[in-house]
Amino acid sequence: MDTRTREKPERTFDLVLKVECPVSENEDPVLLWKFPEDFSDQDILSMVPKFCFPFAIERVTQTQVGQHFTFVLTDIDSKQRFGFCRLTSGGKICLCILSYLPWFEVYYKLLNTLADYLVKEQENDLNDMLKSLYNHPVPDAHTPVSLSLHSYFITPDVTGLPTIPESRNLTEYFVAVDVNNMLQIYASMLHERRIIFTSRKLSTVRTLIYSIYI
Repeated sequence: MDTRTREKPERTFDLVLKVECPVSENEDPVLLWKFPEDFSDQDILSMVPKFCFPFAIERVTQTQVGQHFTFVLTDIDSKQRFGFCRLTSGGKICLCILSYLPWFEVYYKLLNTLADYLVKEQENDLNDMLKSLYNHPVPDAHTPVSLSLHSYFITPDVTGLPTIPESRNLTEYFVAVDVNNMLQIYASMLHERRIIFTSRKLSTVRTLIYSIYI
């Protein structure tokens, strides 16, 4: 088990946010909605939206719509809490799930379902699904979980090594990076060099970072 990951989190996720992109870089993102409604940690509510638009907002394009990305917060116990995000509405809205569980594939799939519910204005279905998962005990690895008619997943085993094609991060890494660059990245890591990834797609940068992170 990764010592940076909380071993037994209390819930599958702590918070879901819907955040609106600011008009300019001089303004803060606007929190439009949160689940659960009684979530009261003001530091988290103030901080998380600032990570939801990690790009020059004046240059947002339609190619960013539907892209997934992840950021990581470190708590007072040095444990990592993941922010899984999806851009919608022309890149102007970000949906974010905050969780101690590194379930990349599960939460990206859930974000797609949430975005679909919002587009169809099915708020009751959205809230019912989130309540079901929020109140569900954290399941063991390889456990099937059914949240609704359209949402079903099997919990991943985060203690094992990732495999292709099950790991989206690793699969996309092998698609985006050729062998020579893989060797160069590996050698740079062994020499503890700083590595900077650039890409036209935010989701690709996220993939590269987390594929070597694991």
